Amino acid sequence: MTGMRHKINDRFDFPERIDMALYNIDFLQDTERPPSPDIFELVGILVHTGTAETGHYYSYIRERSSGLEQGGATWVEFNDADVTTFNPAQIPDLCFGGATEPAGYAAASYPKSWNAYMLFYQRTSPADASLPRQQPLLGGPSIKETLPIDLGNRIMVDNEKFLRKYCLYDPAHAGFTVSLLDQLRVITKSSCSDAHTIEEDAVVLALEYSDQVLSRMKDSTDFEKMLDSLNMVLRACPTCCKLALDWVADKKTAFRNLLLRCPAAKVRKGFTDMLVRALRYLRGNDSQEYGFDIDSVELNSDDGLLPESSSGILQRIVGNLQELWPSLHLHARAWDDYFGLLAAIAECGAPEAFLLLREDFLKLCLEVLIIESPGTRRLRVDNPHYHQLLRLIEKGRRYSLTNLTQVLQTLLLKIDLQASPFDPSHHDRTQLYNGYLPLSTIEESYLYYGTESGRSRPLVFLDKIISAHSNPTAVKKILQSMILAEPRAGHLADIAKTILNGIDIEPADLAEPYLMAALTFCETSPTFQTVKDMITQIAREVDTIGTSGGAQHLEFFVQARQLASPRISRRTFNRLIVRTVSLWAPPLLMYYDEAVRQATVDFLRVLIFQYGSQSTESGNDNSELEEYARGLCEACIKRVQDHVIQHQNHVDVKSVEVIREVIRHCVRTYFQTGTAEDDRVAEEAEGTCACKCIRARLGAKQQHSGVRCGSNPLGRGGRRDLFW
Repeated sequence: MTGMRHKINDRFDFPERIDMALYNIDFLQDTERPPSPDIFELVGILVHTGTAETGHYYSYIRERSSGLEQGGATWVEFNDADVTTFNPAQIPDLCFGGATEPAGYAAASYPKSWNAYMLFYQRTSPADASLPRQQPLLGGPSIKETLPIDLGNRIMVDNEKFLRKYCLYDPAHAGFTVSLLDQLRVITKSSCSDAHTIEEDAVVLALEYSDQVLSRMKDSTDFEKMLDSLNMVLRACPTCCKLALDWVADKKTAFRNLLLRCPAAKVRKGFTDMLVRALRYLRGNDSQEYGFDIDSVELNSDDGLLPESSSGILQRIVGNLQELWPSLHLHARAWDDYFGLLAAIAECGAPEAFLLLREDFLKLCLEVLIIESPGTRRLRVDNPHYHQLLRLIEKGRRYSLTNLTQVLQTLLLKIDLQASPFDPSHHDRTQLYNGYLPLSTIEESYLYYGTESGRSRPLVFLDKIISAHSNPTAVKKILQSMILAEPRAGHLADIAKTILNGIDIEPADLAEPYLMAALTFCETSPTFQTVKDMITQIAREVDTIGTSGGAQHLEFFVQARQLASPRISRRTFNRLIVRTVSLWAPPLLMYYDEAVRQATVDFLRVLIFQYGSQSTESGNDNSELEEYARGLCEACIKRVQDHVIQHQNHVDVKSVEVIREVIRHCVRTYFQTGTAEDDRVAEEAEGTCACKCIRARLGAKQQHSGVRCGSNPLGRGGRRDLFW
């Protein structure tokens, strides 16, 4: 017993005619009496193809009007909307099941997944001759039954709808409709009429046809051609552009279909692109109809008033987007299209961004990002669509955050995070301060919402957009705007903890977006101490990464060395990386991936090993470099002792060889013979490198390469390709 359902596909032959006389009641009651024939003939077969879990049903039906006793009976196949004639000679192959017939040389046979599921037989010689029997008219027309008027009318309407639909989706009809719009420019000679009657008819026809027909066809080529023609019409005349945007704003069902419900990504993307182009064109050519008098809006004054909303095209379309918000969770595949449209609107200019802020889109976006947190139960109770969103996420539904993050970035650029938040229950968002708006108290609580209590806590929304790793550029700008508001905003420790919590993750290669965020933090942080703590903590984490994330962590230190900010010079960043070298380098020198080990050695050469007694360009003089190189050597010795010698661990031969060469290079270059401390370290290093377990691991490889165990692989001059 496996507990699994299984479909039996064994071959089962069934006859075309069957005599049921031996099984009827009369014979069973008196078996000595000769039975009268009771013949049934096959008139229908229900076929199933597929498995016990999934599949498809279709039927083969024998036409009754052809006469059961007459030869040449015709069969018909009913498969969804397809009705075709069927050759009954194919019944054994298509209905009996079993295995396929091998075809060709060395061909194999496979179990058929299609076979009869249910058989229909009809009696042709009734046991009781007195029973009524249908006699078809030989050679005459098929028998027709009189239908009730209501049923007949309904069938006629259904047939007419089918024919209309068939014609609508004919490719020739689509091409004809596209050509009508193309001919508009020919008829009007590229100059619109004053009344715009014919132009309105053509534009509305194109939009209606795109919504009801082209967007629902499997091939989106005609839809793309229609959009190309529409774009040429709309960018040639502000009035035609307004006519199209009026249609989009008024036809809310069509707006939802084209933006969210359409399964074709090209259609959704093409519709949003057309809409954005039309809005931008109207903005530049008829700002009053657009929704703002752009020329009269002054947004850079110290204490300007936010432009009043109106009933312009933009406000109506933004209103449509608001109405779609409660159903957004049902359309996961369209999230990038929905938020891409919002982002494009916000990026048109400051008035558009302020409009979206006034309509609470910043609050709505933050709600989506924190909704999975246990502390947001009240938010889910008050907004049932968030409860449904959470259930879909728990079931594995994936939602793209790429353009949602872009919307956040654009809106936060218009927010002064250092300003005191306002209470939306007492005041409206109408006042500008130095060209920026303050957060509302609700937005502030969402932006800095955390999951732990205490001195610092991870920020849920920030962790969500970093871990998604879908829009690194926008995440970087969001981080920069948040950090630049510090220390006045008072959340620098929360930001740092969010990043460090993400870096401490398993497997460690998932820490890559957090390491990128850490670079932004170090570059933007207002204090040296927070940068130092961040780099030091990441250096300590390298010891815990195991067998993943080595390349990503090494890249962090390589990039951090090149950072510079108004508060911290590049020389200082370089010094911070050098100071922590004993923490991050030994684990990477014994990392399982040879490419990472070699890249670590190459970086150490640039960071430390290439310099002699002269002062370095990056600000580390010889004595400081020597101090940290000596610390690196001792850390490498301890690493080998703890992970190889003491526990007799099985490690990659090459990883032991690389770290051993680094140890010997450091001993020869940075330790002087004749001093007790240096002699002790040199002796410990030689003992570690010459340990029997390491010699056993290295012996085979070194014998093959001609290097003697216990010898100095760097040579007397201390130079080898590993470092030079």
